[in-house]
Amino acid sequence: MPFRARDVSRHDGAMNGKDVDISGVNARLVEAAEAGETIEVILVVRGKVRPVRGADRRRWRMRVDSDHVLTFRADAVVAATPVPPGSGSGTRRR
Repeated sequence: MPFRARDVSRHDGAMNGKDVDISGVNARLVEAAEAGETIEVILVVRGKVRPVRGADRRRWRMRVDSDHVLTFRADAVVAATPVPPGSGSGTRRR
């Protein structure tokens, strides 16, 4: 049974992780983990992307903030869209 997090919209229409009630999502993930169930998880992640070094050219690395990096395979990507400047992405320019 799919579950969607309830969003709490900001006045500018942008959202971040602090704007979402995750209690239902956490409950669903706990349920799936305890049952050993295979599930499909769809994530929305913003950050700078680079290929992973090495022979496997299907893997990508995304810096989502100053402390966190996510790696993923290209075949798991459903869509990749540009983030408009000033959209509240939370990324800092260096």
